[in-house]
Amino acid sequence: MNIDNIKTPEDILEFMKSNIKYGWLDINSEEHIGNMKNFRKLYRTSSLEETLSHNIGTCIEQVYLMHTLLDKLNIPNKMFCTRIYEGEDFNDLDSDEHMHCFVLFERNDKVYQLEHPNWERVGIYEFNNEQDAIASINDYYINMAGGKARPVTQFYDVEKGLSFKEFNLYINSLDSTKVK
Repeated sequence: MNIDNIKTPEDILEFMKSNIKYGWLDINSEEHIGNMKNFRKLYRTSSLEETLSHNIGTCIEQVYLMHTLLDKLNIPNKMFCTRIYEGEDFNDLDSDEHMHCFVLFERNDKVYQLEHPNWERVGIYEFNNEQDAIASINDYYINMAGGKARPVTQFYDVEKGLSFKEFNLYINSLDSTKVK
């Protein structure tokens, strides 16, 4: 699937499956695929161009790419982040990450999740409305986190070069759009 041939959300999913792997670039532009070692210390958000040229991205970059492609198709969509809350003073650089970003889009009076970064759930999932989608997706990650509460926050952009902590602080700054 070529990016220029994308006409539907299904095409976006096929493009993602054919071209983008879960991975990340570090501060030295080295690729990490299937390895989260030193993620909190070395990760920086990638631009769309870097995501496409390296064919890798975390959930952050992948969701931003899918969002951009949905926008190009004029399909209403929103990006969200679910995570175990970490405040401004959280500095454990060896701690596991407990964050997942996802994109929802609207079509035919329904809401859909376009999921690619979570390899266990790759697909397009239908929901009656946005609230049902957010609750269902967040419940999945709450269960994965052993029942620990997770706020869900809508976000609007992914700035290139942010560390994991800086991206988390950006999400925290959007408290007015936090979904409870």
